[in-house]
Amino acid sequence: MLRHNHRPVDQRQLRSFPSPSVPIVTSQRTFDTIIVGAGSAGCVLANRLSARSSNAVLLIEAGMDTPAGHEPADILDTYPTSYYNDAYFWRGLKAHWGRRGDTPEVNYLQGRVLGGGSSVMGMLALRGLPEDYDDWERLGASGWGWRDVLPYFQRLETDVDFAGEMHGDSGPVSIRHIKPDDLPPFARAIEAFARERQMPHVADMNADFRDGHCTIPLASTPERRQSSAICYLPAEVRKRPNLTVLGSASVTRLLNDGRRIVGVSVTANGESQDFRAREVILSSGALQSPAFLMRAGIGPGAELRRHGIEVLAELPGVGQNLQNHAVLFFATHMRRGAEHFRALKPYLNTAIRYSSNLPDCPKTDMCLMFQSKTSWSELGRRIGNVQPVLWKPASRGQLSLQSREPGVQPLIEFNFLSDERDLLRLTDAARRSIEILCSEQMLAIRGKAFPVAFSDRLRLLNRRTPMNKLSSAVLAMALDTIPGFDALAFRVLTNGTFDLAALAADREALVAHVKANVAGVFHSCGTCRMGAASDPGAVVDPTGKVHKVDGLRVVDASVMPAVPRANTNIPTIMIAEKIAAGILDAA
Repeated sequence: MLRHNHRPVDQRQLRSFPSPSVPIVTSQRTFDTIIVGAGSAGCVLANRLSARSSNAVLLIEAGMDTPAGHEPADILDTYPTSYYNDAYFWRGLKAHWGRRGDTPEVNYLQGRVLGGGSSVMGMLALRGLPEDYDDWERLGASGWGWRDVLPYFQRLETDVDFAGEMHGDSGPVSIRHIKPDDLPPFARAIEAFARERQMPHVADMNADFRDGHCTIPLASTPERRQSSAICYLPAEVRKRPNLTVLGSASVTRLLNDGRRIVGVSVTANGESQDFRAREVILSSGALQSPAFLMRAGIGPGAELRRHGIEVLAELPGVGQNLQNHAVLFFATHMRRGAEHFRALKPYLNTAIRYSSNLPDCPKTDMCLMFQSKTSWSELGRRIGNVQPVLWKPASRGQLSLQSREPGVQPLIEFNFLSDERDLLRLTDAARRSIEILCSEQMLAIRGKAFPVAFSDRLRLLNRRTPMNKLSSAVLAMALDTIPGFDALAFRVLTNGTFDLAALAADREALVAHVKANVAGVFHSCGTCRMGAASDPGAVVDPTGKVHKVDGLRVVDASVMPAVPRANTNIPTIMIAEKIAAGILDAA
């Protein structure tokens, strides 16, 4: 019912997919650049670096290739049905929202398909605030202040709604906004709530950085999503003779000659081959890139030796500084006539950006996201969702190895709410969410509302199967026609009956609810952060080069010193654009 929960794949969707197991199909063994990971950053790098015909570029993706013109329908869909397809994610990846000793292990999603997270995400196209990037520079990422990064945000986009000096009009990624007249009833109720409280309306979140009620920019056209694979690897780019793309190919280790990385070892369909390059770029994301480094002997020395790994370069910051946006979910059934429009695919169209004003917290540190549709089914079309987001968290987690073997996923501990400021802010955000759901504007369109407690019942209901399609349609009809059925249905789905007003009034109960139900989205970053060589916590320099090692860069969300006030896809594309330009300028 709620998009936060991962769903197994409907096998019928796989019929048009390329085979996930293919032999290595290139005879070339030496390249100028090898890029490990064809996600949001890797596709950008492959495009920009291969645009110079003298550069031989190899792009390697562990997941399946989706060549231009042959993308699966669920990836193209402007409602993210690809999110429900297990074939597009790393298997066995799990995480702890707190630490291993105090929170259970839960499934965690990271894209494993051409385009990576940009092929499965909700398509929000946010830059963040100028202060985010000025903070990066203050934290040691020289040359990454707002003035430095803005040209690369402009370069990547074609904003079809806004022009001027803050926007691009010829970039690969098309960005648009849902028009006010097209908003569903749930979003219009939020708009009315904000207007009554005299919140300013922010029509362009990427240029107007005020707090207020916001229209969310989307990385999509009316017909299809704008993943980095679709935008940066179209057919004409894939035809370049100096670009080779290997899908369904796993990099098992980095090859080194002393302290210089000289290539990678790749396995596909049981076949193993070595490829060499002048430079290797890790673009596998904030969870896989640090694991690659540690398995290659680059990271915290004691941790590496514990797994019997010879230390190539002592870099204590590898795997540290893990950040993400912590969230909660409050849902409501919408009455007949107020459900999400069938013709409107995007489900996240509006938000309220605000400042908590707590001591030692930055401005615009919080956000409330509003989902007018929470799943692919008829039932999901009738469930709205308020999602409080800790937009500028203070807590930090870590990633460490569980084994030196490449097939064993790392230990991920987000350590949410370990900083008291985060607990205070998220508890206040929960209270604000309940206030909205209990407002006059929402009461006019909603039925039963409830705080979401994730359970196996929810996970089972949200599987994309013929049986669930039928069951969800029956439930949706019952909710529309049987008085009082919503209270019964949601009591079962939430493991109890909840009185939102009573929960908001009982601070102790609200704090307990926040602690028990805090979760994370898929904006992991910071585990190979940029910084000066003199900074013991820095992993790469401002050009992505790994400290103490030659021939190796990291270019993905892991290099962010701090998570921006944004979904991380567009900032990650910006990072790749900026570093690629620097590589070409320096050549």
